[in-house]
Amino acid sequence: MPTPLPTKPQGEAALLAYLGHEIDFAVNRRMRALAGRLGQDPLPGVREVLGSYACLQVQFDPLVTDHQIVAAWVEEAHQALPDTGAAPGRTVELPVVYGGEAGPDLPHVAERTGLSPEEVIRRHGAVDHPCYVVGFTPGFPYLGGLDPALTMPRMDEPRLDNPPGSVSVAGGQTGVYPLGGPGGWWVIGRTPWLLYDPRRDPATLVRAGDLIRFTPSHQSEFPAPPPLSLAWQGRGQEVCEVLHPGAFTTVQDAGRWGQQHRGVPVSGALDQAALARANLLVGNPMDAAALEITLLGPKLKLLRPTVMAVCGADLGLAVDGAPAPMDQAMALEAGQVVSFRGPKAGGGRAVLALAGGLASEELLGSRSTYILGRMGRPLVKGDLLRTAPGPLPQSQASCPPLEQPGGELTLRVVPGPNEEYFTRQGVEDFYGQKWKLSSKADRRGARLEGKALTFDPALPGSIVSEPNTPGVIQVPLGGQPIIMLREQTVGGYAKIATVFGPDLDRLARCQAGQALRFKTISPAEALAEARRLGRELAALQKELAQ
Repeated sequence: MPTPLPTKPQGEAALLAYLGHEIDFAVNRRMRALAGRLGQDPLPGVREVLGSYACLQVQFDPLVTDHQIVAAWVEEAHQALPDTGAAPGRTVELPVVYGGEAGPDLPHVAERTGLSPEEVIRRHGAVDHPCYVVGFTPGFPYLGGLDPALTMPRMDEPRLDNPPGSVSVAGGQTGVYPLGGPGGWWVIGRTPWLLYDPRRDPATLVRAGDLIRFTPSHQSEFPAPPPLSLAWQGRGQEVCEVLHPGAFTTVQDAGRWGQQHRGVPVSGALDQAALARANLLVGNPMDAAALEITLLGPKLKLLRPTVMAVCGADLGLAVDGAPAPMDQAMALEAGQVVSFRGPKAGGGRAVLALAGGLASEELLGSRSTYILGRMGRPLVKGDLLRTAPGPLPQSQASCPPLEQPGGELTLRVVPGPNEEYFTRQGVEDFYGQKWKLSSKADRRGARLEGKALTFDPALPGSIVSEPNTPGVIQVPLGGQPIIMLREQTVGGYAKIATVFGPDLDRLARCQAGQALRFKTISPAEALAEARRLGRELAALQKELAQ
């Protein structure tokens, strides 16, 4: 009988189960087999099962189930698992242009390893690299089998952007950045193959379990990434013209589930509480698509009568130039103009919902804009927003305002799952100091500034990559934490704590410079608080439906 799996809570809505802590393909095959078995026998409340190298994550609805029930379900499936593991995948030959502009870090890798650039290339392409997991960004394959001589530590601070197709090494692993983007691995080459396209079926070229062989190539042209586009469903009715798009205004819904095994994150509105309330006020389902507005809002001209509501941070909502109320359904007529005069009290984001819900195209099961994943795009001048047709609600409903930014924000966190990677002083510094929200913050993550945290010198500087959930606080080797938001699936930096889900909504309303502190909350306390807030929202839904 297999040894019971160690498990750890990851916030109030996820559980990690460890089949090991190393890069071992046999362990990975067993982990993938377990993930497949769980997917065939879904537990009520489970949103998604995601595997990595040797760690399996179950994300669940805390209003439906809890860590103990999920852990028992995972263990039962583990005990019944045959010894064979998952079936092997395909063999994929991937061409790579090494060095030069395509591989700017090749000289550094060669110098650090004591090898010539030619020998680095030879060793990198001499073996088949098993794909353990696809994650971090869409289509990014985490590959094992790297020659030990090519082992490199991750960068102290992740690079903010990489070219699409960048082939990289770090921490005894190798991988490919299909669409570019940020990352802390060393880039030694670039492939001309497009590993990911959300409009292709399947969207990702490489799957977990495949064997990848890199072959040198001299191709000089690289394909452009899939275009960013915002398409609308034909059945929708044009309701608004965009006169000015605002600073960064996107279509978002409650998120995109079921695609994290491809490296496609949940995404969705950063302020889920504002999304739910704005939708309820205009008679929509809580998860309907709406506009997420960042800092300086758009200017919209109404093309037909509609009902609108704005919730979240106060960004200076106005109708026809006059101040207008937030947290209230407003009936608007054709020709009226909605605008925003600017954020108040350090406000960062708000959600604008229209009756019927925005009818943009669905990609991989959601209307949410995900820029790195090439799904949707920010609004531009001249866009015509469409909503689903239907009768307009007659009530002028309102709801209590959400908490506004200001002063010092305390975020509740569930400790771990990698707290042991930090010194006692590092943990004390994390909870004891006041942090500042950096201007280096976007929908992927919010960087913090403060006294650097210290790591336990007896442990490695990074972990074998594990699944992430919104709210995990990763700490790169430089010691400055990053609160991961809704656009990452897997990461290899140690995570000191996980922000309580509803507190991420509060963080989403803040601007750069916001002062933050952290306060511990147990998994049981977090679950109880999530359920209390769930009951409040259900009561509001019932009240507004009457």
